[in-house]
Amino acid sequence: MTKSNIRLFWGMANTVNISLSEEQKGWLNARREAGGFASTSDVVRDLIRSRQELEEEQLRDRFQQLEGEGEAGPEPIEAVLKIVKRVKKERRA
Repeated sequence: MTKSNIRLFWGMANTVNISLSEEQKGWLNARREAGGFASTSDVVRDLIRSRQELEEEQLRDRFQQLEGEGEAGPEPIEAVLKIVKRVKKERRA
């Protein structure tokens, strides 16, 4: 893991109790053992972190997509000022 991927968490961890089926509990324990995690809590935190990173990446991609769809038109105030200028010019003529 590179330094840019390391996230520091300050403060105490909060406890959350969840209910799991036997199958889910078995999967969690197997994941702990296979992944070299110290506890099932570490597995859950890793899953949450992975999901957060995925959602952040999806949001960044969506933002870039929206940004790349074309240049935004003029701000509304700019459009209004342009019309006012034109009207004033027409009145002077």
